[in-house]
Amino acid sequence: MQIIQSFAKYEGISPYIDKRKSKADYFYLNFYSMLLSYITLQRQYGSVTMFCDKAAYDALIKYIPYDNVEIVENQNDILMWSKYKLDIMKTIGEDFIHVDQDVIVFDDFYKSFIDGKCDVLVQDVVSKKRNFTKMFIYENLDFLKETKILTKPYDGQAFSGGSLGLRKHVQDYYFKAVDIFYDGMVEFGIENIPLAAMILEETLLYLITTENDFKYDYILPQKDVDEMGLMFAGDKIGYLHLWAANKFKRIYIQQLRKELFTNHPQYLDYVIKYEREVMIWKRIFRYIVLPDNYQDVKLPMEFPPKND
Repeated sequence: MQIIQSFAKYEGISPYIDKRKSKADYFYLNFYSMLLSYITLQRQYGSVTMFCDKAAYDALIKYIPYDNVEIVENQNDILMWSKYKLDIMKTIGEDFIHVDQDVIVFDDFYKSFIDGKCDVLVQDVVSKKRNFTKMFIYENLDFLKETKILTKPYDGQAFSGGSLGLRKHVQDYYFKAVDIFYDGMVEFGIENIPLAAMILEETLLYLITTENDFKYDYILPQKDVDEMGLMFAGDKIGYLHLWAANKFKRIYIQQLRKELFTNHPQYLDYVIKYEREVMIWKRIFRYIVLPDNYQDVKLPMEFPPKND
């Protein structure tokens, strides 16, 4: 079984950031969450393999000491950013856990999957009231039935895949459905489908799991995520997912950097090298200078998070 991550350097602006922010700013700011993600995964599980395209490697990945790096070129548009992740998953050929590069773990959250107690491991199960992809599924139930992706009633929920574990026998069903559903989305027009990347990766996996009665487990309780939000629910147990634009916010980057300097000094050479060769040269050093009052800043997480 492998612990894997994936990352590609896309042209265009991420749908999750302020369109006024330059591409240089947001792309290079991935370094801090990515390095801390690797450090915490490696501490808990040992070897971590990063799959990336050469552009991402040259600009960013080479500054992080991954145990293994595999170069796989990206053939996808940013509107379907999850497709690169799925393309990588198809090549593994064994049980794996894919962890997004902005997920930071302070405990062993993958034990149930590693111990063989479930077929699928996800970050959380997205409730019907929070699932913004459900209407597309409801509107295309005939297609799902015709292709036998889902013949059972749909309850409006989805998976969130910040951390995603898949057994080999699940992959056989899932990736076949991915190919069918992706072709259908292309024919429909991906640009016309809101949250298309999330539908293809996370919602579709929920449908496959439901249809085939695969046993699944989750890291964050649905009730906590609904009531507290993703970051607060994760902070409660020591699981941090800096989803969407959060990993590019200055105040969080400052906290990530403080955590690296305070609790992981053996990696400081990597931070210093990156900042000297990239951050200063790109004129985005302003994001990493700690304000004088940083100790008084109140954030929705602490490093390391406090467990209840």
